[in-house]
Formats: sequence, C-alpha cells, structure tokens
Amino acid sequence: ATLGQRTTPGNADLIVVGSLAEQNLGRWPEALEHLRQARRLDPRSAQTARRLGTCLLFLRRYPEAREVFDYTMSLAPTNVTALENKAMVFLAQGDLAGARTVLRSAPEIEPASLVAYFATFYDLYWALDEEHMKLLLGLGPEPFDGDRGVWGLALAGAYGLRGDQTRARAYADSARIAIEEQLQVTSQDPAVHSALGMALAYLGRKSEAIQEGERAVALTPIATNGFAGPYFQHQLARSYILLGEPEKALDQLEPLLKIPYFVSPGWLKVDPTFDPLRKNPRFLKLVEGTS
Repeated sequence: ATLGQRTTPGNADLIVVGSLAEQNLGRWPEALEHLRQARRLDPRSAQTARRLGTCLLFLRRYPEAREVFDYTMSLAPTNVTALENKAMVFLAQGDLAGARTVLRSAPEIEPASLVAYFATFYDLYWALDEEHMKLLLGLGPEPFDGDRGVWGLALAGAYGLRGDQTRARAYADSARIAIEEQLQVTSQDPAVHSALGMALAYLGRKSEAIQEGERAVALTPIATNGFAGPYFQHQLARSYILLGEPEKALDQLEPLLKIPYFVSPGWLKVDPTFDPLRKNPRFLKLVEGTS
C-alpha cells in the first residue's frame, strides 16, 4: 500500500507494473490490491481492467472476474484477450456451453482472428464449437501471424481431439520443423522449448519431448515466475498425458490446483485433453476438489 500512498492518477501504469512483479513473486494478495487501486485511478483503462480480471481468474474469484471482464469488454469490444479470459471464467466453473456463448458474443472480432487466438493462447481449441472448429481446421498460417509452429500445434491439437492421429502427427511435424528453426535464434525462450516438447509429444518422441518440457519448466520455475511458470508445468503435464504417463502427468498437475492458476476442478471436468486421466483415482480427487 505504500506505493499507492505515494501515487497520483498519472502513476496507475507504475502500479500495474509493480503488481505484475508481485504476481511473479507469488504475492497475489498484494498484486490484487494494487490492480484494484490502479483501476480506481484509471477507470477507463481496458488494459488495467483486463489485468485485474486475469488476477481474479487465477485466484479463482469467478464472479468478480466475470464482472471485471464484462466491464473490460464494454470499454474495448474487440479486445480478444479479454474475451478469451471471460470465456475462461466459464471454463473454470465447468461451464463449456457458457464459454462458447461468450465466443459468439463479440461479432466485432473477425472470426478467423478469434479462432486463431483461442487455439493459440492457452490452447483453447477444444472449447470451440463445431462451427468455429471447422473454421480452425481450414486456416493456414496467416491468422497465426505466419508462425507455422503455432499454427501446426493448434491444428495438431484439434485433429488429435477429433481422433485423426494421421493429420495430428503431420501438423505436429510441420510445427516441429518451424520451432526447431526458432530455437536456433532464441535458445533460452521457455515458450519455444515448451512448444517443441508438445510437438514431439504428438509425434511420440518420448525422451525428447520430456527433455524439452522440463527445459521450459527449468527456465521459468513457478518459484520465480508465478504467472507464466504454471503454464509451462501444465504443458509438461499435457505432454506426459500424450505419452501415456498418467502418474507423471498428475505429479505436474496436482500442484497447479493449490496455487493461483486458471485450472480448477471445474476446468478439469470439461477439458477433453485430460480425458485419458478420467478413471485415475488421483485425477478424480482433483475433479472433486478433495486432493
């Protein structure tokens, strides 16, 4: 609160920057308070409101998060990040139909861009309805900013979900080639290592996939990055699922339910990427919220 006491309305951006650092350090209550303060100082900032909503989402305070994202969308109707975050509030509560209604609620957003964004950020291709899914399956790399790695992974996931393993592997291999080229330039980027791990997992290249996923987690541990770190651990869990290692997947997944993150018992109920774990007693405890 000391920072806030020294600020004027012109310092809202500084407070937001401080709150992001606090999230990385695991100081979520302080981050939440500072984001609320920044919103009071600059109530017309869609960016500040969205960051507040995301903080509330990670803290699993869903009614408050939904209110903030509704407000954000009223300020910025074409903000696809806020739209996705609002859909994630429904997914976190186990409401897939509600999330799909959110996707259809922003006609101002160009459909190909919307679908590509959802399939890329937080890998929400599985939350698309059939109409949006068909659109996704027909896209080339252009709506993905020409990134063939991101595009290939999105299509691999979508085809894998539909049981078409031949196409899933073909797109995963296209992604692998592109991502390996990216790694030659950005060898210390955890997101690139994580993406390569997923591509290799789709291809069944077990030891390499695990090595890349673990590399991403090591580069961005939760202890030093409480915002991005959980995502890379989540991706490692997904790789283990694809590779037929349910217990190792659960070793990565269980801690995520005990820290601020968007995965929740409700999320686990509706996310089909966890289907191979459905009968596992450890997973059932997570879904029931008893683990």
